[in-house]
Formats: sequence, C-alpha cells, structure tokens
Amino acid sequence: MNEIESTIERLRARIKDLRERRVARPTEADTIRVLITPLLRALGWDIDDLDEVRNEYRHNPSDNPVDYALFLNRTPVLFVEAKALGEGLDERKWMVQTINYANTSGVDWCVLTNGNEYRFYKVHAQVEVQEKLFLSVVLDDDAPIPAKVRSLSLIGRERMGQRAIDELWTEWRVDRQVRQVLEGLPTDEAFLRLIAKKSGGLSMGDVRNSLRRAHLRVDCPGVCDVIEQPHRTANGAAGEPMPAFAAQEVAHAAAEIEVEDAPAEAVGAAPRRKRRLMRTTEMIERGLLRAGMRLTIKGRPGSEAVVVDGRHVEFGGERMSFNDWGCRVTGWTAIQIYEWAEMPDGRLLSALREA
Repeated sequence: MNEIESTIERLRARIKDLRERRVARPTEADTIRVLITPLLRALGWDIDDLDEVRNEYRHNPSDNPVDYALFLNRTPVLFVEAKALGEGLDERKWMVQTINYANTSGVDWCVLTNGNEYRFYKVHAQVEVQEKLFLSVVLDDDAPIPAKVRSLSLIGRERMGQRAIDELWTEWRVDRQVRQVLEGLPTDEAFLRLIAKKSGGLSMGDVRNSLRRAHLRVDCPGVCDVIEQPHRTANGAAGEPMPAFAAQEVAHAAAEIEVEDAPAEAVGAAPRRKRRLMRTTEMIERGLLRAGMRLTIKGRPGSEAVVVDGRHVEFGGERMSFNDWGCRVTGWTAIQIYEWAEMPDGRLLSALREA
C-alpha cells in the first residue's frame, strides 16, 4: 500500500509538470510509458513477464488490440485501454470499444484511462453500457490519497486474484437497486395504501404528507466505506480493523432508513446522532449550487436541466423536482439524485455532500 501511495504522489507531480510545460501534450504512447506503466507496476503487475502482462494484445488475430492485457495463471483477467493525458473519457465510442475488446475475449473487467483518471467497468453486467461503470479514480483531484489507494488496489494483482472487486460489485449493485426502490416508497401508491390501512384511519393523503415532512432517506455504505469499517465483535464493540475486503463480515447490504429533521416523538424513537448530509436547498443557500446552473444525469445524453431553485429544475420546458427530473430521464421509478446529477465541472452532487 505504501508503494502505491508513493507512486500516486509521484504521478500527481508528473501530471502537474506535464500540464504546465509549454510543449505539445503527451501522446497516448507517452501517457502509457510515463503514467500508466508505473502505476501498474506499483499495483503488483510484473510488466516484464509476458505471461502476466501483454501490450497490444489480440485474443484472436482478427481482434482490435488492447493496450494492456493482464493475466493470472495465463488467463486474461483485466484489460486496460489508454488515451492520451488530457483526453476526456466521456466519449461513448471509447466506452463501447473498451468493453467490446474485453467482452470478445471473455474478460470481465476493463479499465479506461488517460493516465490521470481510471474508470473501472464490469464488462458482463446486464445493464446499459454507461451503467457498467463501477468506480472512477482521479489521481490529481482533492480526494484523500488513501481512498485512491484503496480503490486502485482493487485492480492490483493480489486483489484481482482474490476476486475482491466482484464481491464489492455485487453488493454495490444490489444496494443501489434496493435504495432506489426504498427511496421511491413515499410516492408508491401501494405502499401509501398499506400504511394508511395499518394506521387505522389515516387517509393516503395524510400518509403522503407525513412522509414528505419526514424526509425518508436511505443510506448504503459506499465501496470505500466498506473497506474502512472496523471489524465488529460478537457484542457489537469495535475490535481489530477488518481485513480489507472481508465483505462477508460487513453488514453492507443492509440499508439504513433514517427519518431526518423530524421530532423523535413523531417517529417513536429516541434522539440519536446521525451523519448530516446537505440537501439541494442548503447547497443553494451556501452558494454551492446556483440558479441557472446546468446539470446533467451521468451518462445520459440530452438530459441537461437548469437549476431553478433549491427544489426544482427546468427540463424540457417543464419545472419539476430534482428527483422527478432524474426519473424522467432514466425511466426509473426512483433515483438517488445526488449520485447521478452531474455539475458542469464533472462532479456529482454527492461530491458536494462529502466535501
């Protein structure tokens, strides 16, 4: 881990230097040589062993070559496709190209990188191309270095051998789907009807308004949260740090449902401390978001909306809530908008919350 961390620090300095030089920007070949290769080496891959790492690899003679193919037991387990430093990675054709390379070779994971950003894709996931994206790590952003190390180590030789990334992908995918369903409950007619029936006299309108006042929110730990969680002893006390990626020992799949900003008596629970996350209304008040800012839904062309105020955007000539906009664009019945709404600088609203 120390070697990965020190390599990231060196590469961050190198990226800054390359950007500040008044010379032609690095080519794809330059990027591979001075940025990508050192990181792969730090991640434990033996660059000089042809049984482990191949350049310009073709699984079949007719295939397009991939920049790096990484092998375990002489079987390809990870493809890395490179673009030049400074190139954006949002072009759909590059996503499709990289995933297709891996798919035709039976490889389940691939990485698209420009030497600064690394995007991990689950090749055989039965979802749309843009939803195959699992993680994105940017070397020169403000995220803590240890978080970058934990994420990048997932494609290290040791972790790929343990298939840790597959366990975390499964948990993340399940948690995301469960969260979307749970967060849609306050507008689900069947759910409202059930609560009204069990309440013994409340109308569906009463229940709906109560849930809106209560601000139902669902939290599922992120990948890095799972890695950092301490191991729990049988009585629930924190013990020694959990071995990294011991996913079966983590209560990761259990969503925590919180009722925010409602009096304890209203929900029948004693007051308790909980993590405080900003909403879009507060982002507006603090100047982090502003009216007129244009947002998009991650990976969804034609999704641009204009922020009207802390609760509404304008999309397709209509004023609607942030969540309604996200659902309209994706076709889903519910969405965690903070994980999908993207600002002009490429950051998600969740990045503002974490900051």
